[in-house]
Amino acid sequence: MISYSSRYISLIIFSLLLLSCGSNKKNLTLEAAEVIAADVPPGTLKVNDTLYVDRVPVTNLMYNEFLENLENYWNMKKHEKMQFYPRYDLSTDTVFQPWTGNTRLYMEATYADPKETVNKQLKLGEYSKNPRYTYHPAIGLSKFQAELFCLWRSDLANAVYAIRSKSETKRAKFPYKVNYRLPTQEEMLSIENDLRSRERLRYYQDDVYSAMSGTLQFRELQENGNMIIMELKEIAQDGEYLPLFNMPLQFYNKNELKTGFRCVCEVEKK
Repeated sequence: MISYSSRYISLIIFSLLLLSCGSNKKNLTLEAAEVIAADVPPGTLKVNDTLYVDRVPVTNLMYNEFLENLENYWNMKKHEKMQFYPRYDLSTDTVFQPWTGNTRLYMEATYADPKETVNKQLKLGEYSKNPRYTYHPAIGLSKFQAELFCLWRSDLANAVYAIRSKSETKRAKFPYKVNYRLPTQEEMLSIENDLRSRERLRYYQDDVYSAMSGTLQFRELQENGNMIIMELKEIAQDGEYLPLFNMPLQFYNKNELKTGFRCVCEVEKK
């Protein structure tokens, strides 16, 4: 039986993304303060008035939250129903109804080979579940799994806005509607060039799977307010790309690179 605390783990995690570092605003850099504004979709950095991009590739924390939702609370019928949920004063129990997950989708979204080698000492199953790698990039996933994650993430973000807003006035502080999706390769090249010109781009060219610096370092990468590009291939709508368009690899050889993904988020204005 699903425990009371488990029913609300998704809301807690997603709310933390929504309000990341919000209680210590005085200690934030300007960049970090910008990305926790109420009108910025969770986890993203502004590209223009209608487009935002994930600051880091989707992490193990985020992907495991998605799997937990598929197992317990979310399915395609629920997705269709959620498009008609009220925009404010939404009950948490309406979103997180126990036993409304989908076992088939959960299995399809789960890692195909948890024994796949990440490096010589580490298997994918341990890497994706071990708390030491909570904020590390999720890898070993397919385009279908990444697209399904984006669909669920859009539903959850819009639902969390409605749950957190007790009135129409409070709801107006958040985006009218958000839609997370995979980017195209051309789009990511444009975004990377634009953010570099604005000095909002950082390259992390070190061991992506290290537990030595571990949770604290990778959490800081997620929260520092810039877009972080790692030595990692990423999934796009039109294939895989290496988002180091103007930088050579430093830590890995090209044949050693694993594949992760990040989302872009389109904001619909009323």
